[in-house]
Amino acid sequence: MATQDSRIKIKRSTVTTTVPTVPSSNDHTDGTWIATDIYKGELFYNQADGALWSRDDNGVRCLSGSVAVTLSSAQVLALNTTPITLVGAVAGYAIEAVSVSVSIDYNSVAYATNTNLIIITDTASNPQYKNDALLQQTIDAVYKFPEVTPGTGTQLIANKALTASVVTGDPTAGDSPITIFVNYRLIPA
Repeated sequence: MATQDSRIKIKRSTVTTTVPTVPSSNDHTDGTWIATDIYKGELFYNQADGALWSRDDNGVRCLSGSVAVTLSSAQVLALNTTPITLVGAVAGYAIEAVSVSVSIDYNSVAYATNTNLIIITDTASNPQYKNDALLQQTIDAVYKFPEVTPGTGTQLIANKALTASVVTGDPTAGDSPITIFVNYRLIPA
């Protein structure tokens, strides 16, 4: 086993959708490297997206990403009309949700009708995750969403955002904020 005993930096970015790159040379001091170039084995953390990257013999890979998005009751009441972006589109990658959990901070009125909350890639025909019960809760609750097995049609699409929506029509009533937690990975497309 060959190992290299040198200091490798953990680079980071504060700019959303920034992806690390493979340099044109193996020497970061030769003036050809750009700010996003990384060595093999080096880590790159995009703190704006919560995504951790590394480089191996086959190129740059997204190791994992994590996001928590809190929606106001007004946003929940408009989820079909105005889906909420959870993870923005990343050029050249499809976003796969690995796990989804949602908490509801129950206020005083449960959401009614059109309460099938889905996590779906923008313009996809099949959601990645779906929960039919969360928005109907009358207590504070945290749920792990079940994964959806796709039928025919699309589920993961390159260059598209991952969104939260409801299946048909906007919910009615309801006044509770929710927080959606997503662990994801980016798949080269």
